[in-house]
Amino acid sequence: MTLGDLGAPKETRAEVAKRLGLSTSLAFFPVRHQSPTCAAKLEAFLPRFAPDVILVELPAPFEEQLEALLDPESRAPFALCAMTEGKSPRFVARRDEIRAAEAPRSRAYYPFCDYSPELVALRYAKASGAEVRFIDRLSPLPEEETDAGEDDLPSAERALGERLGQDAGAWFGRSRFTAALCVRAGARDFDELWEALFEQGGWDETPEGWALAVGAYALATRRTFGQEELEADGTLFRERFMAAKIAEAAAQRGKRVLVVAGALHVVALGSARETLAELRPAPREDVDAEVRLVPYTFPRLDALLGYAPGMSGPAFYQHVWEARAEADPFAQAAERVLLETIRRARAEGDALGPADAIAALAFARELASLRGRPKIGRAEVIEAATSCFVKGELRVSGRRVIAALGEALRGSRMGKLGPKAGPSPLTRDFRETAEALGLLPSAGPPRGIELSLATSRKARRCSWFLHRTAWLGLGFATQVGAGDAEGFGAKGAEGDPKPQAFTTLEATTERWTVAYAPEVDARLLELAAEGASVEEAAARQLARAAREGEGRAGAIAACVGRGVRMGLEAICQRLAPALKAAIHADEDPRSLLEAARRLRRVRAQRARLGLPKAAWLDALGRAAYEAGARGLGRLAQTSGARASEVPALLMDLGGATLADDGMGPARELVLAKARAAREIARATSPLVLGALDGLLVSLGAGHGAELGAHFEAARGRPEAKGAYLEGLLALSPRALLDEPSLLEALIAHVSSGSFEGFLASLPSLRRALTRLGPRELEEISSRAAKLLGLGAAEARIVSPLPPEEVARLSAWELRWLEAEAAWAGSVPEPNR
Repeated sequence: MTLGDLGAPKETRAEVAKRLGLSTSLAFFPVRHQSPTCAAKLEAFLPRFAPDVILVELPAPFEEQLEALLDPESRAPFALCAMTEGKSPRFVARRDEIRAAEAPRSRAYYPFCDYSPELVALRYAKASGAEVRFIDRLSPLPEEETDAGEDDLPSAERALGERLGQDAGAWFGRSRFTAALCVRAGARDFDELWEALFEQGGWDETPEGWALAVGAYALATRRTFGQEELEADGTLFRERFMAAKIAEAAAQRGKRVLVVAGALHVVALGSARETLAELRPAPREDVDAEVRLVPYTFPRLDALLGYAPGMSGPAFYQHVWEARAEADPFAQAAERVLLETIRRARAEGDALGPADAIAALAFARELASLRGRPKIGRAEVIEAATSCFVKGELRVSGRRVIAALGEALRGSRMGKLGPKAGPSPLTRDFRETAEALGLLPSAGPPRGIELSLATSRKARRCSWFLHRTAWLGLGFATQVGAGDAEGFGAKGAEGDPKPQAFTTLEATTERWTVAYAPEVDARLLELAAEGASVEEAAARQLARAAREGEGRAGAIAACVGRGVRMGLEAICQRLAPALKAAIHADEDPRSLLEAARRLRRVRAQRARLGLPKAAWLDALGRAAYEAGARGLGRLAQTSGARASEVPALLMDLGGATLADDGMGPARELVLAKARAAREIARATSPLVLGALDGLLVSLGAGHGAELGAHFEAARGRPEAKGAYLEGLLALSPRALLDEPSLLEALIAHVSSGSFEGFLASLPSLRRALTRLGPRELEEISSRAAKLLGLGAAEARIVSPLPPEEVARLSAWELRWLEAEAAWAGSVPEPNR
């Protein structure tokens, strides 16, 4: 199907020609964003029309960035980014979440590539000396209709193709006219229809013929929507603004004016050319927005991954644009994509070569011909590569080929800004530092990096930089296998990290993935006021976080830990007085012990990296441990979900006490406070009671008889006994082996209690026994077998089983024997 097959009546074509007025002094040229054919036709039309004024459908506030847009040292793709407070311009291609602690802020991106018709028009204007004006609004709705705020932003999430509040695909795709054309053309959706009609089918048309065909299609589509729909989403409101802007330009006598705007707009604006002189001047739009030019990427330009109004496969269309002077640019683009697909697939182990590319290109030509399409399109390239490159089952051997094809179509180009874009000092520092450290990747998939901190100073500098970017929320770097900056994982109920193993903080090897996205530059723009360098901005935000944590030792210690990770020694030392005051003022033992544990891990990491000893760190850690130990009575009152945090805190307290390294508390203080706390924990939480018993055992002050008694006394809830055992084994894994009374109490519970009670306690018992290693479990199971009177052969069978299952199996066997004997008339003596 070609443009000639649209079948628009002569009357419609005449009406469209009148509205466009391509041979008059006020002409309208219809465009679609990111269309190489449209850009080529406009490029050919501009010198023939020779406009004095070019009006472009871009928000008027963007005019201040015109010089930066046309910097010859810049390389597309790049985007104009508008950042507004509280409200979102509804032409956004993608809106990203900002930290909840900051004021509501939205980002809107208007991307450009070399084949963007708007950029083609702007570049021609610069070369010819034509005047340029932007004629659209930043906000598509009247001010009184945009006060709903953040809760009324679903439509803002939908990217604008024609910036109508919905993308062009939404308008064109929903029309009955498009549905009928898809059936006639054998197209699966609007995007394939557009490519077949206006990209492949329109390449050999004249600029005027192409514009008339697109205008006819847009007019037929627009007529399928009512005025209410167009008014509701702001289309008519915006068009009234644009019409007033056009009237201002058209009032200049002797000037040839060209309007470059979305096809759905120009067919409406062109019909009002006779009444433009009656319009009032366009009102000044009072929108508080910061507009900057930022680099963009091909992956984000791809309609499938980021920019919904765009066309999928930007690298393919870039190849078309670059070969536009050749006889068949689509064939050249197809060849380059197929060869790149083979290169990528071969790198992953596929056995493909030039012969496969030749076969696939011939296949694509024949397929396009069969479909009545004069050029090879993206759809034909995909089907040719799938048919010729996949050797076997598509879901198995085809995965690498499909992935390689997607990358080849999409490309990984990242834009670069020239000096006129005027990056902030912070943006400049980020790029210079990232490039100096070899960390600035292309716009392709995330790149993995491994850093050996103990052996390389450069690796340490890289680590500091990556931690700083992560703390600032740039979206540039992600640490693999890490929670927060101190090696913590999930967040607690109040946002504090739950205590877990400090695997990442203790490690001297870090693994990261880095990837560039436009949000990096947008976030750097937001942070421009925080400092002139990434280090300065990170330090300022860290100091702010510490101020917000005033009085909470754990929160300020977390800032110290982050500061060490980011190489901000100076700011960490400046936080020492605030942390000292918080340790004295904080009455929450969990916060105090958390702070102590963080500081101890920070000291251990510094030692691994060969950094000098910090006396202030030791003093603060010791003060936090002692304050936490004195608060064990309050800690013993912890119950519910918070109780699960206690064993890890007490484990670290016991380790610090035994280490005797100058940071831990006095053993006598911990023993005295732990014994007193046990009496409180008896009435609150068996888990905490078990952890306190485990602490005393680990310090050499526990008594075996007490452990068995405490286990037996754990009643009330089915999981109480398991909870006690879990807390105990967390701090003293050998308690079941070293204290016979405890193992006997466990065997008695599971063998003589009710079956229902056993089932109810089983989950907590299993959770407790996961604290043990394989050898400990095997030894405990063996002892349990002996206590139950099992023979050697039976013991070998059950020894791999957990002790609670051994006990239960033995009890079931005894009851079965008793039942069998009762049925037979005599009770045999069980084997003991």
